[in-house]
Amino acid sequence: MQERYLGDSHDFLKYAFLRHLHKAGGWRIGLNWYLTHHAEVDRPDSNDGEKRHHLKGGKWQALDAELLERLRPYDIRANRRIADFERSAILPAGTRYFSELLRADSRPEWHARALQSLTACDLVFLDPDNGLQVKSMTARTAPKYALYGEALDYVRAGKIVVTIQFARQCDPIAKARRLRAELCAMAACDALPVVRGRVAPNTLYLALAPKKQTAALGKALTNFGLGNALVELIAAD
Repeated sequence: MQERYLGDSHDFLKYAFLRHLHKAGGWRIGLNWYLTHHAEVDRPDSNDGEKRHHLKGGKWQALDAELLERLRPYDIRANRRIADFERSAILPAGTRYFSELLRADSRPEWHARALQSLTACDLVFLDPDNGLQVKSMTARTAPKYALYGEALDYVRAGKIVVTIQFARQCDPIAKARRLRAELCAMAACDALPVVRGRVAPNTLYLALAPKKQTAALGKALTNFGLGNALVELIAAD
């Protein structure tokens, strides 16, 4: 996550999803931003973060009209400050945030502090720039990804874990199924539906849950995936 992305169309869908999960299950949300600075991880000419199609309304408004209005100020670059967002009450009361900048040379310590900071949360959302780790990541780009081990540490702590995965230049449904199978095998968790955000590029929301929370989370995911053209549900096999 980078501050310049704050309130873009992918964020709109992410926040609508988190608001829905809190309402559906009453889970206390923890948001681990995986905050990066673009000068440290991206090309100098990158202009990401300016896709703000949701401000046109329509199907976006149908998903969460209140959220859309609350995000309008973030169309202005000067307003894109995470500290201000955390004070905004856009996400449910009681949401906890971990907003330390992630740097590759101090990652284990950063992760330990994140785990401690989000101890009181029931559901932890991991929000890296790109998604889960890939073989091609480098020392420079590694902070743009969540490591499998980091997600698994939250599962071992009894948390529901949801992470975002961007699906670029691939079959998003095939990618969702592959990643879900890998995560479930590593975490020894039951497979849950994957929520596909039909925004360019597509976003996938992959979830892991303790056994006692699987049914309730599965129902919440399914309900979010119904009735809006922005969202598609990739059911568990």
